[in-house]
Amino acid sequence: MASSHHMEYLGGTRESPLCRATIENPGRFAMRFRQRSGASIPAFLLALGGLVALLSVPIAPAQAQGEIYTVRGVPVDKTAGTAAEARQAAISEGHQAAFARLVERLVPKAQQGTVPVLGPGLVEFYVLDFSVDNERTSAVRYLAELSFRFNAQEVRTLLRNSGVGFAETRSKPLVVLPVFEAQGEVPRLWLEPNPWRAAWAQRGPAEGLVPLQVPLGDLSDVASVDAARALAGDAGALDAIAANYRAGTVLVPHATLSGDAALGNARLDIVTARYEAGRRLTTTREAFTQQASEASAAFFARAAATVDATVQEAWKQQNVLQFGNRRSIAVFVPLTGLSDWLEVKRRIDGVAAIETVGINTLTRNEAAMEITFVGDEGRLTRALAQRDLFLALREDSNWELTLTRGGGGLRQVQPPPPVFNQAPASDQTPASGQPLVPDTQ
Repeated sequence: MASSHHMEYLGGTRESPLCRATIENPGRFAMRFRQRSGASIPAFLLALGGLVALLSVPIAPAQAQGEIYTVRGVPVDKTAGTAAEARQAAISEGHQAAFARLVERLVPKAQQGTVPVLGPGLVEFYVLDFSVDNERTSAVRYLAELSFRFNAQEVRTLLRNSGVGFAETRSKPLVVLPVFEAQGEVPRLWLEPNPWRAAWAQRGPAEGLVPLQVPLGDLSDVASVDAARALAGDAGALDAIAANYRAGTVLVPHATLSGDAALGNARLDIVTARYEAGRRLTTTREAFTQQASEASAAFFARAAATVDATVQEAWKQQNVLQFGNRRSIAVFVPLTGLSDWLEVKRRIDGVAAIETVGINTLTRNEAAMEITFVGDEGRLTRALAQRDLFLALREDSNWELTLTRGGGGLRQVQPPPPVFNQAPASDQTPASGQPLVPDTQ
């Protein structure tokens, strides 16, 4: 029996551990709505044109937490004595699998082993709710896809109390241009066959903090960039393909094949370059040898997954939240109207490193705020840049926050130098063991 219905169940909390959701308890079915914190600013305050003293307004990273702490599409397939028993076992297993995927998303690899192991009953206390899709049952078997919303504050507390570093900042989308070159042949990007591009295109939805987007290869994409311009780092071509997908960075993994993947004796040498705003940021070199009995498609898929993992790991390491380093800075925001202020406030809401924002004064032309955050100014600048907010020191040594890319009428400015794509000095080796080479050009 199959069901296409979408069902959602509330999870238990530490305050009410007896409210665990089970599929036998349909009374727990509910629709949930997120409440956003922060005070709204009446329009007449800006119209007054005078200074307005306001109380400190906490802005929680609700948007970042909502998506980042949601794990979707966890497949479960269990067989037991009865359908009910199989269903219970599948949901319990789904909780465990979802938490493992969340840890992989947030925690750098070197620290994942220090995350506390949670038993099946305990994991439920960190789940706000979960939903069921594509449910199928038989007399003794249960299959479904589960999605979980974790309690961000509780998970944060668990990791912090365990001394585990983790990141929450989501990067702008990253466009991937997989260039394939068989030994002795011309490099190809859009032309077939390109098993390297196929491997990237067949990857599932983004799981990490860096969303990866493989272009569709339509007429607009083909007109924007080709293999030769991608390999040459042509700034105009790469900016054009990035604009097609509203991306912040372009990744060009160039895979050179030697041997024959169909015969099982292939080797891939991959040079991956990252570009932003016409600049090459980093270059990594990795090599893969086809394993015994490994199909050609699986070989290319493994290489793509490893390159992806290298990108995710570098980002996590550079954006670990530094809760032991809390500071505040005064920030001025130039305004041209109420819409500017509302847009700035919307974008700030969702920056994981920011704990509170205090609005000191507000005029028709400028807002003066105090931002309390964890980490240093460089990491804050990096996190704000992912929300198209530009933080920089003015000539008078005061911090100024402006919208980038034509945000709501504020002047357009260039984003800060894209140092966020460079691996930290303490970890300059990608997964394959080949050295990472920062580019200076």
